[in-house]
Amino acid sequence: MGYFFQDEGAVTSARRQAADARGLAISTSSAAAAGQLEVALEAMLSYFGDPVAALEAAAAEDPGWALPRTLQAALLLTMAEQAPAREALQLLEAGAPLAARGNERERAHAAAARAAAEGDWDAACAAWEAILVRWPRDVAALLFAHLFDFYRGDALNLRRRPQRVLPHWSPELPLSGYVLGMHAFGLEESGQYAEAEDAGRAALVRNPRDPWAVHAVTHVFEMQGRHQDGARWLATRQPDWAVDNGFAYHNWFHVALFQLEAMDTQAALATYDAQLAGATAMALQRVDGTAVLWRLRLLGVDVASRFAALRASWQAQPAAGFYAFNDLHALIAQLGAGDTAGLSDATGALLDAMASPAAGGASNRRMAQRIGLPLARAFLAYAQGRWDEAAQGLLQVRDHAHGFGGSHAQRDVLTLTLLDAAVRGGDTALARHVLHERFPAKAGTPLTAHWQQRIGARC
Repeated sequence: MGYFFQDEGAVTSARRQAADARGLAISTSSAAAAGQLEVALEAMLSYFGDPVAALEAAAAEDPGWALPRTLQAALLLTMAEQAPAREALQLLEAGAPLAARGNERERAHAAAARAAAEGDWDAACAAWEAILVRWPRDVAALLFAHLFDFYRGDALNLRRRPQRVLPHWSPELPLSGYVLGMHAFGLEESGQYAEAEDAGRAALVRNPRDPWAVHAVTHVFEMQGRHQDGARWLATRQPDWAVDNGFAYHNWFHVALFQLEAMDTQAALATYDAQLAGATAMALQRVDGTAVLWRLRLLGVDVASRFAALRASWQAQPAAGFYAFNDLHALIAQLGAGDTAGLSDATGALLDAMASPAAGGASNRRMAQRIGLPLARAFLAYAQGRWDEAAQGLLQVRDHAHGFGGSHAQRDVLTLTLLDAAVRGGDTALARHVLHERFPAKAGTPLTAHWQQRIGARC
């Protein structure tokens, strides 16, 4: 199957003097600066190397070129955390006079990053999309929009945005494989699993060390209940994603999910201890660790001491009210560590921040009010043993919870918690009703058998 539809021709050496490797005009005459920017782009897409160092090197080679600092700000924003967002805004404000002297595309990048820094992620994605309409080979605009599509739960544009630019990418263009990897993930989140697997595997033929494409195929295995295939896939490709890679923590999260689907809780616990417990510098890492521990807790594994350590990591870097998806996981860590009464200062502060009309920017306020806060209250009810309230709260929000980001696989923790609350509350009809969602894809997995047994034991 072919994914690239036209060859717009090679970029000539003459054009490279004022253009990047894909023919996009750049406002620098420094070949060294342009070269460092190319290094940074590949590092951003592959999660290998240090993109910030490369962007800083590009800026040092040509201090009059604003684009490296603009992209550095946008990259910081993709961490979806308050402190990096503040740093990004400072970079944008300091670089505004310089950015105004850039070319049209570079100025558009500055405007998009500014919108994201001010908390309007919808406007930022619209601005990056406007860049792609004019310059469909702008891989930075595609990457940033793709990540914020994920954070906003916009599965439609996770799929369509790469799809719209693919005809402009011939296979020989530098970084083209990463575009196909993004397309694969968008297809998967849209439920097009066969197409997603094909696209992900095709991307890896072009670039075997693309952890995002590895991840896209991994998601296909997860959603299709192919946990044994998924475990083998990640083990076989481990050299391509696990060593010195900034995205490794998330693929280790998927290793743990496959182990949990097999009901091998000891293996999942070992994966957590070896690969996730120490990866807590970023909220994205803490989210994955929190989710694995909570799933283990739902299966009866005592993880309170591990939750206590993870809670400390959340509290050491407070950012409540910035991104509701992160806030919910911080609350789960709090509850998992034993604050079952939900009365601690930390838990109260989290709930207050999520409820505040000033929480985060415009995008997060919508997420928090419609999804994050109701889910937080449902989890608090669960922790306090108010099973029916927890189950009903999760049931009411779960079907539109995609609107606060995360993948289908990540949000499955909501369904698992709903199942447990229903079983504990004696509502076997609801538990059975929800469990049927795992059919036919996961009908034969050990985890499904576990839930069938628990529901039957309550009948």
